[in-house]
Amino acid sequence: MVIASDLVLSKLAPPRQLREVEDGVSDFGRLNPDTLVLGSSHARTLHALGAELARRTHGAQTLVAVPVENGKWIPYQWVFEHRLRPLIEARAADGTLVKSNLKRFVLITEWWDSCPHDDGSPYWNLPARAWTAGDFLADVEQNGITGFNRNYLQNRLRRTFSGSSLMYDRTQQVLLPKISDVLHRRPVAPMHQDLPGWHRMIERGVDCIGDPAQMQALGGIADYVASRGWEMTIVLFPRKPLTLTDKARATTLPKFAQLMRDFAAPRHIRVVDLTTTSPMTDDDFMEDFDHINPAGNAKFSVWALDHDLSFLETPPPSGSASLAAAHE
Repeated sequence: MVIASDLVLSKLAPPRQLREVEDGVSDFGRLNPDTLVLGSSHARTLHALGAELARRTHGAQTLVAVPVENGKWIPYQWVFEHRLRPLIEARAADGTLVKSNLKRFVLITEWWDSCPHDDGSPYWNLPARAWTAGDFLADVEQNGITGFNRNYLQNRLRRTFSGSSLMYDRTQQVLLPKISDVLHRRPVAPMHQDLPGWHRMIERGVDCIGDPAQMQALGGIADYVASRGWEMTIVLFPRKPLTLTDKARATTLPKFAQLMRDFAAPRHIRVVDLTTTSPMTDDDFMEDFDHINPAGNAKFSVWALDHDLSFLETPPPSGSASLAAAHE
């Protein structure tokens, strides 16, 4: 009965298998890319762009994107230090760097990443999305089974039973709204979105941008990238136009863009602000008002490589490459 119910419910709310930290780390472990991308779930769009980049350059320039669901710079730094850095610094038997092609780093971000963690609780996205079994066991040894580290087990179950709608719903909670639509004979449509809530959230963001703890984490990432001699770019990700009020466009967005420019300038980091300048329209975003849909990813990849991210098609300047070579 459970299996039959699961099959029926999968038609109503099919589970979505998204690229996670472990997928990006796995790709990074087996490949020798020219560019490493780190960001929130929006980095999944750069994974699509990576496929277009490889096609255009016939594999001469390659990219691996690592998405950290739920964002923020402190979790980014954790993933960088614990999951990526050991691979970055790995050496072959002859002493050369395994990731010998890696000369460029791209950070995908937006204003929300720079704000404090809302309720002061631990970053649940680390055990849920970024931990290994070793991280889980170490935490259990120190703290026992807790609500925090249990996120690791829940994600393992969800990934193991990736075709199960019931298991998927344990973390996504989409079945009850869909069932309610059916019972009340309402069309099964995209989830209801509180557009005024989006407007308020982004407008109020002007007051939380630049949290010192988040800025410290961003600085730690940038310092390490500089120590490797890589070229670094910060990309401000496109936002759905419908979610942006005139007030947000005049306050939160320019304040964050200026914060990033002020951070980047003394470090010689490129900033590419695509928040409102890309050709992405409301129709290019998913029903969650946040992420670009598959057709939009293809559209964005072509446009970005034709315009603001065209530099990815060529090697970084020789100065960056020569500095990176000093680590080999």
